Amino acid sequence: MGKLAITTGLCIAAAIISHAALAADQDYEPVNELESFAAHLIGPKIMDPEDSANYFVILPDGAIEGTWYGNTLTGTWRWEDGYFCRALTAPRPAPEDCQEWSVANDRAKLVRNRGAGDATIYALGE
Repeated sequence: MGKLAITTGLCIAAAIISHAALAADQDYEPVNELESFAAHLIGPKIMDPEDSANYFVILPDGAIEGTWYGNTLTGTWRWEDGYFCRALTAPRPAPEDCQEWSVANDRAKLVRNRGAGDATIYALGE
């Protein structure tokens, strides 16, 4: 097989993968109202998709509780202008970060720094 055929094949494969990733990303429904956030994300376990022992729960009273890598995770949260703003108190303090959330089926995606930062995908449990 010639170099042109290999290069063309790789370009097609990259385009398919990019399209699949974009399509998967488009499946996420933005959660920008408190009512929608409460319906989807207050109460269920929000878990590391690779290890369900790592999880946290967003509680309706403004608290966050969970376990992450065997450590107790605690914090507080509030809703501000369409963003979930959280500050962690344990296992180590972390400053407030306002995050953009979206959901798709049994997954939730957050984007830190008001939607301008790194993204993380979690599994949603019961």
